[in-house]
Amino acid sequence: MKVVLVDDHPLIRKGLSQALNKAEISVIGEASSLSEGAALLNSSTPDICIVDLNLGSASGIELIKVGVVQNPNCAFVVLTMEDDLDTLITAKSAGARAYITKGSPIENLIEVINTVLKDPKNFIKLGSFKDSAKRTDFGLTERELEVLQLLSTGATASTMGSILFLSEATIKSHLAAIYRKLKAANRAQAVSIAISEKLIIQ
Repeated sequence: MKVVLVDDHPLIRKGLSQALNKAEISVIGEASSLSEGAALLNSSTPDICIVDLNLGSASGIELIKVGVVQNPNCAFVVLTMEDDLDTLITAKSAGARAYITKGSPIENLIEVINTVLKDPKNFIKLGSFKDSAKRTDFGLTERELEVLQLLSTGATASTMGSILFLSEATIKSHLAAIYRKLKAANRAQAVSIAISEKLIIQ
């Protein structure tokens, strides 16, 4: 697996590179700006591009828009401090395949990278997000919202456990709580309610 990193903070790039290489994920290039990132994608064929949204005076969103056309076989994974749902939706619309806040453990990022390559059709988000729009949250915890988002991708309890570093039994406990709080009889009904109430991003 080949990965490129686009982030304007050299220490973050260094830390990510070391962690990914330790996990036997090859980092084949780094960039600190929109122009450098575009040039890197033009001169290489990565499987994954991990991109921050804040690239100095430019936005990582623009790189994603260019990159999905320039390098359609590359999956773009956003790793950022931006934690509002509007920005997440914009990144997804631009072509991002996953969105992770920088407070998430590096192990989660590695698992998401592996999952994105195995399941290219689904969008993955991890982290705590702010939503300016008023909505009913049904008393769901942040962890339950993460499980609910993964539930909408069709992931099994085992897969969700791997991504969130939880046991399958714990995931099933969260699912039971989600069904109870949403008054849903099954997975399909829970996802339907979650979509209509804007609890998850599709």
